[in-house]
Amino acid sequence: MNENALEGRALQYIIEKVKSDRKYSAIGLPDATIEDIAQQELTRHPKVEVALNNTKAILHNVVAPYLDDVDYPQAKKQVEEAFALGNEEAIRQTALKILEQHESTRERLPYLEQFYEVIRTVCRPLSIIIDLACGLNPLALPFMGMTELVRYYAYDIHQPRVELINQFFKGWGLESLAEVRDVLVHPPQIQADAAFLFKEAHRMEKRRKGSSRDLIKVISARVIFVSLPTRSLDGRRNLSARMERLVKEIFANLEGDTGMEDFAEETLYWKKRKSA
Repeated sequence: MNENALEGRALQYIIEKVKSDRKYSAIGLPDATIEDIAQQELTRHPKVEVALNNTKAILHNVVAPYLDDVDYPQAKKQVEEAFALGNEEAIRQTALKILEQHESTRERLPYLEQFYEVIRTVCRPLSIIIDLACGLNPLALPFMGMTELVRYYAYDIHQPRVELINQFFKGWGLESLAEVRDVLVHPPQIQADAAFLFKEAHRMEKRRKGSSRDLIKVISARVIFVSLPTRSLDGRRNLSARMERLVKEIFANLEGDTGMEDFAEETLYWKKRKSA
């Protein structure tokens, strides 16, 4: 058997072993994500079991925020009931309840409307959005104040989450443009007014150094918004200096004006491209 065939068998073995783990199958993790990480680790560690263990370790970091997450069947039921009422306040309260269940979006709730007010001020008009590794961000639509919004493209590797977002989009009167996609493997080619990458770039770097910079470089948006946490999850470490260095790396090869706004739990950075 030639070397390519052996590598192919090793790769398939790792993919099958990972997919058999209920932790990953429950969220519908894309094959592209597993394959990308497995290939990377097989290149570094030809021994299959070592590559498998390293792949699982990296994947755990990728999916850890999804574990013990939202009860998605229950959330879909709540969203359906809220939109059936046709009451905007009921929709807002339902969205808040779901956003509260995920740490990243829960931290943003105290300044949620101010956060999107900055984005609206920086990027006008704002009719097409790309949300990269979106998490639950799209459920903040009732608080975004984006009256000109026409299309909202949202990408995540968590299938139940994507289904919930599409249900919310439909109720809100938007096309169901959320998609299960690993944006590091398959970056979207959409032309947009704004691209969002909220509290994810530093986690992408743990998967592959330079990956967030490579992603942003190929995104076609007039304004790129990147937010990064100011503190570690346990609140003990100040991450501001480290995150500022990272965002400089991300924006290094992009021409245009930069800006930033500090919030309690994160800093929002942006790059307005010269064509904007």
